[in-house]
Parts: sequence; structure tokens; C-alpha cells
Amino acid sequence: MAVGAERKLVKALRQALSQGPIPQEDLLTALRQTGVRTDSSGLYIACATHGLADLREDTWIPRGWAAPVAEATPAIPRQRPLESPTARRAAVEIRDIASSIGIPMDEPTPPAGPVPAAWPGIAAQAGRALQEELRAVTDRRTLQDVPVSGGFVVAETTSRTLMRFEAEGDLGVSEGAQATLVVEGTPIDVEVVSVFGDVLTLSVPPAAAVPEKAVLRCDLSWLLSAQSKRLRELADGGPGFNAEAAAALLNAGRAAVPDDLPAVRAAHLNQGQRHAVQLALTPGVTWLWGPPGTGKTTTIGTLVAELCVRGLRVLLTAPTNAAVDVAVKAVLKEIPELAGGGLVRLGQPSDTALVGRADGHVLIDEIAAKRGAILARRRVQEGQLVRDLRQRLKALQRRHANLNDEDQQERLTLERGVAEATAVIRELDEALHQVRRQVCREAEVVAATSHQVVLRTLRELTFDVVILDEASMTTTALAMLVAGMGDGHTIIAGDFRQLPPVVVADTPSAQEWLLKSPFEKAAVDLAVGGKSPPGRLAALTEQYRMRNDINRVVSEAFYPESPLVTAQNVSSRPRHSRADWAGGELVLLDTSQLGARTARKQGMSSRYNLMHVQLVAGLVTDPDGDVSSLGVISPFAAQASLLESLLPDPDQEDWAASTVHRFQGGERDIVVYDTVDTGLGVRPLHRWFTEGEPGGTGARLLNVAASRARDHLVVIAALDQLHRHRTSRDAVSLFFAKLLERGRIVGVAEALDNVSVTRRVTHDITALLGDDLANAGSVEMWLPRAPLVGLKPLIPALKLIAEQDVDTEPVTVWVEPDPDGYLSAEAMAAKRGGVNIRPCTPILESSAVIDDVVWTSTRSLLGPDPGTVLRTRHAAFADAVRRAQRRRPGIAPGSGQLGDDCGRCARTLVRFEVGRRGLPTVGYGCLHCDTSSRRSHRPGNRDGLDLAGGNQHR
Repeated sequence: MAVGAERKLVKALRQALSQGPIPQEDLLTALRQTGVRTDSSGLYIACATHGLADLREDTWIPRGWAAPVAEATPAIPRQRPLESPTARRAAVEIRDIASSIGIPMDEPTPPAGPVPAAWPGIAAQAGRALQEELRAVTDRRTLQDVPVSGGFVVAETTSRTLMRFEAEGDLGVSEGAQATLVVEGTPIDVEVVSVFGDVLTLSVPPAAAVPEKAVLRCDLSWLLSAQSKRLRELADGGPGFNAEAAAALLNAGRAAVPDDLPAVRAAHLNQGQRHAVQLALTPGVTWLWGPPGTGKTTTIGTLVAELCVRGLRVLLTAPTNAAVDVAVKAVLKEIPELAGGGLVRLGQPSDTALVGRADGHVLIDEIAAKRGAILARRRVQEGQLVRDLRQRLKALQRRHANLNDEDQQERLTLERGVAEATAVIRELDEALHQVRRQVCREAEVVAATSHQVVLRTLRELTFDVVILDEASMTTTALAMLVAGMGDGHTIIAGDFRQLPPVVVADTPSAQEWLLKSPFEKAAVDLAVGGKSPPGRLAALTEQYRMRNDINRVVSEAFYPESPLVTAQNVSSRPRHSRADWAGGELVLLDTSQLGARTARKQGMSSRYNLMHVQLVAGLVTDPDGDVSSLGVISPFAAQASLLESLLPDPDQEDWAASTVHRFQGGERDIVVYDTVDTGLGVRPLHRWFTEGEPGGTGARLLNVAASRARDHLVVIAALDQLHRHRTSRDAVSLFFAKLLERGRIVGVAEALDNVSVTRRVTHDITALLGDDLANAGSVEMWLPRAPLVGLKPLIPALKLIAEQDVDTEPVTVWVEPDPDGYLSAEAMAAKRGGVNIRPCTPILESSAVIDDVVWTSTRSLLGPDPGTVLRTRHAAFADAVRRAQRRRPGIAPGSGQLGDDCGRCARTLVRFEVGRRGLPTVGYGCLHCDTSSRRSHRPGNRDGLDLAGGNQHR
């Protein structure tokens, strides 16, 4: 932030905080009214840096403030709009316009629903869990700046534009989060619509230019803050909220099943699906268990249609935009006439097919724009007026020291005009907000992501029936807020054997109310495991996705209590994707003998395995294959980003690379699942592979990964580590045992046969490296400790590359010193020869990136015995590897920077990346002189998925 802007922000904050504590939302509003724009992250930084106030729950408490004795509640400063005759007349006119199109500006307050005696305690416990999670997220990083590039427009609505970017750093932000896109210093308020690996889609204002480069500033805490605040407001119930319906989610086994279920005419449903619809049509909480491929979405679409026929208003929610879009399309398939206002989809869709539908609009922005067109046009006019007036004011400001009386009068007139037009804009914005709410009130079905129930558009609106889809990914705290918008007729749909919510805090409250989905909190999973399922549980068992061999492995490992049956038409379904390397329904590429190394992105965060990606590169670039539908997935975000670089066309929808978490709900003909972990490099194995009990996160992740495949499942894994050393017969162990029993096992040599992109190098390694260096423009090498016998002959070529661009240091050779800090003789010779040699310990990688070529080896690449060596020529992959391996400057110089020498012993200072308590620690110092006094820094994990980390010791 520029100094002038920061001073203006601090001044406005002091003024707003002068009268005492103020809720964060009101403080941001007060700042905007004074012309200061910031977000909650900027607010947090300013208050903390300048010691202005502390954030307690959702209220800013000024430092040193004490409540006045005579007042129980401190006054909250609110600036009133300008009450000039012009503004008052405009306000009356706007209200008249709204009334003429059937938009009430004064809503009646809905009655509060029943509040059971246990609810205040329940709300307090869930709120405490949200506060603990908020603190944990804040401790890691409340504010995150991520460079993005390559922006382009993917779709446009009347009020928003969807832009897609590639992120150049780790994204810990989830979809639905509010963020700021900073373009050449100008902040733009945006919403994160979806995140797939390093590719993210943002919803931006329609007038925003498309930047080639920008910075995305993400506030990681606002959703938690909004949920926590809403629970506090509803501790004793509240208008439009049914606490009894919310609390009912905790009691799965107590509800009775009606003797007579309503009849349903749905020939396209199987017996289990039809029973689920019948049960869900009756009041109470229905638990719809839909394992992969069993037609849960089809069932929900039919259910919503039946509810609408009965005249019931439905709230349809899910935790992600993608899941909401899938449900919306299922409903429209059943009742297409709902388009045009009967079904309203809040928020920004990840499926652009829902934008500007020729068969009738469903997005609230498009419906509201048509309904409130006259108000929207007036809003555009007033906005243009304010911009014109401000431009004229700027012209006067440039010569502020030489203004005469006439100029001063013009200044006053312009300022009054800005103030009056701004007041009119506030009235118009409120009217347009009421248009959106009225659209929701009139709709038969409102579809939204779960977190939107705590936001302004849906607040205090009520529904006859509430459906929460993909509930296994939703926290219990949020699920209760969703259920409370209905009258107790609630359907919780999902699969508690798939992935749970992602939670940072490890406190008992957070684990109980946030890590547990409604299924676990109500003990539905335990009841199923004990073979005594609740009466109101509808379990779908006939699946239509996976071929029989894939289904049998998935079913036997993860659904033993309710086995999945493959539908008859699956075996006769034509195969649209064919490849020699996917020659069977189950293929296991065992990398046990390869010795591939696992490292961490930028030395600090998510895990990746270059050799596994090189093997995948050989598969997906097979010229003889006819693959029309492919999913390449991994449990780690860093590996997913590398895999994504292999896709020939990032916009080809039927080819996808993603984390398992992001791919839940997706499916492809061929799925390649890369497990990444090998036990070499990053140790120990991630708990996803060591804790495989049924219902555990490891089993859930493997279940989701395997069950995405329709025709062929290819698993890349080092079985000697992930399976053969296991001592327990848990779900993960059973999966691999069944995979070995029924699958085709492929070795590394067979996988690399007839592959041109990746090849194994068995001799003349130094000579081939020299050929790659001959015309290269940049080089980065990572060399573990060894006599670097292959480095000396490469020194002239490395030096020549470095001399071509002395400003950017295009050569960085990272080497691992001995325990006393000494470099090998070869490394010292290279350093004296002008090569940028940088010591680092430990070095988990063994690789080189030379322009568009990636080299890897199982031991030190330039050592006397490099082990297995792979070479891949792929420009996009090489660029992705650079981003994964580059070290950023900070406490220690990073990639492309020269190191320093110790002022006492003249040894080169070493970068330390040593694991402590499961997270890496970065330090910079001399191994010989100041081992005991290293300066160190431990940043938070930036993966968002690899939260458990692992010890970095080799």
C-alpha cells in the first residue's frame, strides 16, 4: 500500500474507532463512506501494525478502550446519508419505482421458529469451534497474495464477468471466497468461483479490463467470520430461523419412518432411488447415502420435481459451485419450465452453460437485471455522474493552491453533487438488493452454495424443504445454519465414505463440529458400520459409472456393509477411450524399483514427485492412443499442478488434472491416480497412506480417486512402501490387495517402451547434459551430497549461460554440503569458475531444468552413480517444475540469486530446510560457525490439502 493511502486509511480508522468497539462489517462500511477502500485483510494488517484495535470474535475493540459506566453497550458510529432535498426526492422516487415493479422496500420481519432448550448450548459449542478455526487460519495466514497471469474472459452475465487465470503460487483459498484482484495498484473486488490445480476462475465486475498479470489478495477468514457471527446472532433463535430444525440434524436415530410412503411415478429410477424419493417427500430429516455412480444427482432432481408438484418451496444447497451447478442441471432436466424465474441460482456458476441460457435464465443476476432494469439503468447513470464529477474535482485538485473564489464555489458545487449522487446510489443499491431478495421469495427453487445462507441475500428467507447435497464435505456447524432455514423437512445427501471437510484447527471443538460432517455428528456412519442403520436412511446401491472390476475393488474395500452392484447396461456400454497403457479395467504401475524421490514445492509446502510425472507424460502423449476422456489426479496440490502442465489443451473439458479433493463429483473414461509418496525424500509417508481404517481420511481419499473411473483405472504407486510393508488389514490395505489380485501390473520399463517424450538415460549422461546446455538460456540444478564428478566438464557451458544475462542470474546450481559446511571439490571449482553455486541442506530433489528439458535421477544426478535417470522434453512441464522448485527470496536468498559467504570462516552460507514438528523450517547461516544460533522462520503450510505435513529429514 502506498504511504499516502496508508495514512488516509489509518486516519479514517482512528476516527471510526474513536467512539468504541464496532463490528467489522460496520467498520468497513464506515471506511467506504469516507472514500477509503480496503478489505478485512487490509483492515487486520492496519489495525495490528499501528496498534489501533484488536479483533475479538467479529468486533474491533480499540486499544485501551473501556466501556463507559453509564452504558451497557458502546455506541457504534454510523454516518447518515446526506439528507439534502435533492437526495430525499431521489429516495422517494426510487421507492416509487421499486413499488411499481412489485419490489417492497420495507420487508416484514418473519417470525422466529421454535427454539429447543439444548439449542443455545449447541450454538455456543459450534461457534467456539468456528472461532478456534478462525484463530488457526489467522495464525497460518489471514492474508495471502498470489501472482496470477494469462487472464482471459470465459463468460459474461449482465452484472459480472468470469475470468480465468493461472496462479503462480500456492492457493490456500477455497471457492466462494471474497478476494481482491490488484491490477497495477488498483484493487478490484472479486469472488473465487472455482480452483482447479493452478487454474482459477474469478467473478469480476463487468467493466474490469482483462489483465495479463495481476495479484490476487485472498482473505482466508471471512467465511468463518460470517458463520461465527451468524451463530452468535441465532444463539436464542431469530427471525426466519428454525432452531429446532437445525438441532434435528444431531439426532439421526430418533425419527420414525411413516407407515405409508407417498406414491412416486418415476420409471427412470431404480427401486432404491424411488424409495429414497418417497422417504424424502415425508417431513423430518432424511439421510440420502449416495456412493459414487449410484445416481444421487438424478434422485435429487426427481425429488425436487416432486416437491414442486406438491407446491413446496425448496432451498437446494451444496458446498461448492460445481456441485450446485450439477444439481441445478438435474432439476432443469426434470422440470425445464422452472427456468425464467421458477428456479434461481445464486452466486457465480463454474459451469458456463448456465450463463445466458437461451431456454430461460436461471442466474439471479440475469433474472434480477431484467426485473429491475429501470433501477439498473438509473444506477449506471448515477455511477457515470459520480465519475464525471470526480474527474472535474481532480482537475481542480491539481491546482489547489491557486483557486480563486469562483473555483472554490465550483469545488463546493461539485462536492455537493458527489455527495448527493452517492446518497442516490446507496438508495439504488438497496433497491437492487431488494430486487434480488424478491426474486428469491418468488422462486419455487433457490439454489446456492451452503455458505450463502449467512450472507445478506438469503438472510431470514424461509423455505418449506431444505436439501443439502455433498453433505460429507460440509461442516456440521454450517449444515445446521442451512437446515434452520426450513421448517424441519430436511434432506441430507452425500457419501460419508468420501472426503470430509478440510479443517486447520486440531482442537477438540473444531474436530467435533467442523471436521465431522452431519453424517458423522449424527453417528449415521457408526450405525451403518454396526449394521443397524437409521430408519430414515435411504442407501443407494446400484451404480452406473464403474466397470465391474473397478466397482468390485471399490465396493469390497470401502462399502462392505452396503455392497455396490453394477447396473446391467454398464458391461455393454461402448468404450470411447482406448490406449495400450490402459489395456485393462485395473492397471497398476508399480514404481517400487524406480526409487523415485518425493520433495516439497519450493522446499516448504505440498509434496511432488517428478519421476512419477515423467512417467505420466509418456502415457498421455502416446501418439497411438485414442483418449477422449481422461482424468489425471493426485492427493497433493503441487503434483496436480505438474500433472496439469502435461495436458495438451487446458480448456479441453474432457481432459482434466486436479487434486482428488477438487475432482470429487467428477468422472472420466480413464483415470490415472498418482499417489506421489514413495518414502524416499520427504519422510515419513503421509498419514493418508499410513492410516487406512474404514471411514478415515486415507480410505476416503483413495475411494474418491478410484471411483472417478468409468472404464479404466490406472494407479501409479510404490507398492513396497504403500502396501507391502503394511501390518494392518484396513480399507487401504484391502484396496491394494484387491487391485493386485484383479489388476494388470506394469513395470517402469514397460511403461517407457515406445515413449518419445520421456526416456531413460543409461549412458553418456554428462555428454547429453552438455548438449542440452549448449543453446540454453536458463538452468537450475538440485544435486544431493555426493562427489559431483559430472559437474566439472559442464562448468564452461554453465559459465557461458550465466555470462549471457548477468542481470538475472540464469544459472543456479544447488548443492548439498557436508555436515561441517564444506562443499565438494567439484562444487568449489565451479564456484571459482563463475558458476552460481548455492548450498542447501537437505536436498530432497535430484534434478535439472534446462530450458524445456527436465532431468531427474534417483541419486545425485552428477554423482559417480546417479541411479535411474529420466529425461523429459516438454516446455510446459519444465516451466511448471521451475515454479515448483524455485526458492523465493526472504530470510535466505532464493533461486536466481547469489549466495553470501560467512564473514568469519569464508564458507558459503547455507540455506536450511529442516523439518520440525511436521512442518519445514527455513534458515540461513554457516554450518561451521553458527549452527547453534541460526536465524529461522517457519511459514504456514500453503497447500490447503497437505496439512499434516511430514518430517523433512532424509
